Amino acid sequence: MKAVILAGGHGTRGKPFTDYWPKPMIPINDRPTIDYIVRYLSKSPEIDEIIIICNLDNDGHGNQIKNYFEGKESLLKKKITYIDDKFEGTGGALLRAKDLIKNDDEFLVWFSDNLCALDIGSLVKFYRNNRSIGCIAVTKRRKEESGFVKLDGNGAIHEFKEKPTVELNEPECLAIYILNKRILDYIEKEIKQKPSVNLSFDILQKMPPNEKLFAFDIGDNDWVDIESPIKVERNIDVIRKIIEQMDIN
Repeated sequence: MKAVILAGGHGTRGKPFTDYWPKPMIPINDRPTIDYIVRYLSKSPEIDEIIIICNLDNDGHGNQIKNYFEGKESLLKKKITYIDDKFEGTGGALLRAKDLIKNDDEFLVWFSDNLCALDIGSLVKFYRNNRSIGCIAVTKRRKEESGFVKLDGNGAIHEFKEKPTVELNEPECLAIYILNKRILDYIEKEIKQKPSVNLSFDILQKMPPNEKLFAFDIGDNDWVDIESPIKVERNIDVIRKIIEQMDIN
C-alpha cells in the first residue's frame, strides 16, 4: 500500500512561520514534523512507498521538504516520490497522485500536520473488514489547552481542572484516511466543475448511499494537529509522548 502525505497548501494557520518555511517543516526537538511522520510510515510493513505532495513549483516551499529527505531514502528503506501541489484543494492534490496509485486497490492518506502513533496495521485491517470506500481515523478524547472550572448551583467555583482530557459528544476527525482508489473518480468528476476540491466536504460528505464510510477509533492514543510552532510549545508534553509511542530512531 502507498501512503500519500499531503504537505502542500498555503499554511494559513502557521503564519508568520509559513511565510518562510512550509508547515510540515515546523520543528519538534530539532526535527521537522514531517520527519516523524515519514519515519513512522517507513517502519510500517503495510506501506511500500511514500508519496509526498508539496509545492515544488519554482521556489515553492515544498523544495525544502524534498531537500531535507535527499539522501535519506537508504536509511528509511522506503521509496519517496514527490508530486507538485497546484493548490487545487486536498481532493485535487490527491488526484495528482492518480498515476502512482492506480494499480493499488487502496491507499493511505496522512495530512502532514497530524502527529499520532495510531496502529496502522489495525487501521488497514478495520478498513478491509468493512469493505468500504473509505475509513477515517477519529478520536473521542481531546486534551484541552486551557483550564476548566466546576461551578455549584449559585455559580461559585469549587474546583479547577488544569488542561483536562475531555470526552467529546461527537468524535473528532483526524486527517488520516484509508481510501479505495474509486474515490479518485469522484474527485475527477468534481474538479471539472470547480477549481478547488476539498476532500471532506466536496467528496466524502457527498458519497452516494452505496459508498459507505467508516470511522476508526484511535482509542487511548494521543493526537496533535501541528498547526504552528506555538501549538508545539503548548503541547510539548503530549507531543513527546506521541514520539515515544512512535518508537522511531
